[in-house]
Amino acid sequence: MGDRFLRVWLSLLTVLCVVTFIAVFGLIRSESLRVSRIELVNSQGKVVAVLGVSPSDGGVLLLYDANGTLRAAIGMTTENNAALDLNDGNGNQRVAIQVNDDGTVSVKGLR
Repeated sequence: MGDRFLRVWLSLLTVLCVVTFIAVFGLIRSESLRVSRIELVNSQGKVVAVLGVSPSDGGVLLLYDANGTLRAAIGMTTENNAALDLNDGNGNQRVAIQVNDDGTVSVKGLR
């Protein structure tokens, strides 16, 4: 009778813990998620996208191909200018577009 009582008691305690967890989780709702970096990985576990913070504390989005080569980046430069870089399959920058604070635009790599 002792083992049966213990099993019933532990089962009831487990159910109580699960119900408490669900209740607490339901009460804690957040309208936002605050993190400094999010990494997306493919089916092989390789990072294919990073949403993070640039060296100038602005936002940056990095996109990698399946081989791990950086192919595109959009974000803030160290001078706090908006930038878009597009790279070839070897990771070499081919197109760079930058918009400065004063509104001027510089474009490199387009013919």
